[in-house]
Amino acid sequence: MGILGIAWRSIRQRPLTSLLTSLSLALGVALVVATLVTAGLVQKAFESGAGLGYNMIVGAKGSPLQLVLNSVYFISKPIENVPWAFYAEFLPAARRADGVDGRFAASTKTAVPICMGDYFNSFRVIGTDAAFFGQLTRGDGEPFVFAAGGNFRDDDYFAGVLGATVAAKLRLAVGDTFSPTHGADNGPVHDPFRVVGILARTDTPIDRGVFVNMEGFYLQDGHAKPLPEGVEPPPPPPPSADGRPAPLPEAQREVTAILLETASQPGLPGMPSLPAELSAMVLRTAINEGRDAQAVLPVGEIRQLLDLFVRPLELLLLLVTAMVVLVSAIGILVSMIGSSLERTRDVAIMRALGARRSVVLSAVLAEAVLLAVGGGLAGWILGHLLVGALGPWISTNAGVSASVLSAAPRTELLLVPGLVLVGIVAALVPAIAAYRTDVARWLQGPG
Repeated sequence: MGILGIAWRSIRQRPLTSLLTSLSLALGVALVVATLVTAGLVQKAFESGAGLGYNMIVGAKGSPLQLVLNSVYFISKPIENVPWAFYAEFLPAARRADGVDGRFAASTKTAVPICMGDYFNSFRVIGTDAAFFGQLTRGDGEPFVFAAGGNFRDDDYFAGVLGATVAAKLRLAVGDTFSPTHGADNGPVHDPFRVVGILARTDTPIDRGVFVNMEGFYLQDGHAKPLPEGVEPPPPPPPSADGRPAPLPEAQREVTAILLETASQPGLPGMPSLPAELSAMVLRTAINEGRDAQAVLPVGEIRQLLDLFVRPLELLLLLVTAMVVLVSAIGILVSMIGSSLERTRDVAIMRALGARRSVVLSAVLAEAVLLAVGGGLAGWILGHLLVGALGPWISTNAGVSASVLSAAPRTELLLVPGLVLVGIVAALVPAIAAYRTDVARWLQGPG
């Protein structure tokens, strides 16, 4: 019988002890795998907000991180709003009422406004224009793809686009209507919007968004900016020929944030042009020195968020799971010591029949390795099943898809050799004890 056969026979002779030992290791490995995969998914969720087709966010003065969390991830509350007139400073002459380029128009390639404050069944409602899906990207540099329908038109005031998670969870389809609520899920109910498009999954926060035409958003109760005391609102213009209501006057408009893609600028004669990245730095300084708003670079804020919160939490979870694996290794050690005490006489008989010390040593180590690898593989499978079971919750709350096949390949590949090492280390003491077994002492008869 070979060494592996001897080790397997020893395991079968102690089924309950071997099962409990492997189970404790399996639970530890399952926690490690689930932690690694989940941490990778969380990091992916945050990093996905760094490539949505804009490199700057402009919003009210306050916390830069709060501005990013609210505008990119649709969590936290808006700081305040900025006037429409400030947003117009990023627009070219063709899009302004006065026909003059805005102050920052030369540095701006794309400026997409967003308005927030409403909810629909716990999902954030974002008022914006057609440029959001027409000019920004879904996070990988590729344009947005619609699983059904398409983008709304700027002149279709009460149209909306749903993220993939929203449509799937609420079971809405193109042509259905939905009515947002003001300020909270139990707030006043607004006018209904019609679903004209459902986005394909992006694995970004976009999947959790309810996007409505900004013009319709402004026309809801409580969304018009109050005029200064004593100033009478201008009489509303009559509806258009097709019955569409008149848009809200610019003096009563505000935006929560502006998503900017900066443009490169031509240099002086004989000088190279200013790249978009440097143009962003110049524009950021100019905005932050003013009193109207702040400009933040989302990539930098996301990196800071990862460094301050996500990675320390990941290390803490890994430390806890590592302690669980250590306890499992101690369980292997205790099991192997108990096994050695039970079969000391068997080892002596093996030695008397001619088995070398190295064979006995190898058999004990092989048993520990089999227990470690068996428990490790079971734990690896259990860990992925756990991630798959939590997949819908992770997808809804983090905006990234999670399934049994989600993996952290760079770290999971270290598990198998690591478990073999754990088994060998845990079996060293009983293996050395078996190696030193005194044949004469255990084989001499009574008296």
